[in-house]
Amino acid sequence: MSTINYNFAANVAANNLAKNERLLDVTMNKLSSGQRVGVGTNEPGALGLYNRLSEEGSTLRAGLDNVNYTISSLKVVESVAMTMNTMGNRLLDLSIKASSTTMNTQDRYALDGEFQSILTEMERLATETQFNGTDVMIGTDIKVNYGEGTEVTIAMDDFRPSAKTATTGDGVAFGALIDNTAGSAAGVTAALTSTVTAAAVEVPATSFTTISTAAFAALTKSILDARLPALSEAIGRLGGAIRSLEFAAEAQAAKAVGAEAGASKIGDTDYAIETARLASAQVISQAATAILAQANARSSTVLTLLK
Repeated sequence: MSTINYNFAANVAANNLAKNERLLDVTMNKLSSGQRVGVGTNEPGALGLYNRLSEEGSTLRAGLDNVNYTISSLKVVESVAMTMNTMGNRLLDLSIKASSTTMNTQDRYALDGEFQSILTEMERLATETQFNGTDVMIGTDIKVNYGEGTEVTIAMDDFRPSAKTATTGDGVAFGALIDNTAGSAAGVTAALTSTVTAAAVEVPATSFTTISTAAFAALTKSILDARLPALSEAIGRLGGAIRSLEFAAEAQAAKAVGAEAGASKIGDTDYAIETARLASAQVISQAATAILAQANARSSTVLTLLK
């Protein structure tokens, strides 16, 4: 039937065309943004989970950075501590040589000169070694935030040869219990210290820890025999901390990948599906436009009847 008051076919085609245009807008938004959720493509059931997983992945990545920074810091300490271990072995060699009563006084003074230079350099290394502007070898603990509400404290040893503790050697790399006194007289419980003692007539200035006489050299050897194993133990603790943090970094990275993969599965555009939808919507849009044109052409039939 030919009517002019209501063009049903044209209106249906127009409605379908408008509906298809909305689908095209959504599909193009997803393809252009790479996301299934967001402005114009909001999916309330998925948006909350997507946001939580995205935030978790970002937080884990930030925590992973903290862990890696800490590993780098500890490796700086480890490299310097290994050098100090070699220097300590040289101190022991010098004290053994100087303890021989067959060595004359002037030769022993020469050995003591090298001894003092090495001991002073060990103290300087421990005092001045920094990572990112922070002293890292004077016993300041490191706090690591993993980003999951967990803050782990890495206990750091004090690597200064002069460092001591009142009760035990824990936390002091050289394990000393008390201050040294002039001439190494404190024995095996003493710290190694380069505190200077005054020069005397024909006797050069030296330090509290000295090998300037055979007796002092023997006492210093007893200190080193006790201190160097403590240093090796401290380096071992340091290596253990580095290994544990490396495992933590691996686990942190794996968790971050899992969270990011979950967020991607929920929120990222599947291009295979969306490009297929785009092609389908474009065909329907063209067909709907053609049908709308045909439906609007019916008016010419009614005009023919009026002629």
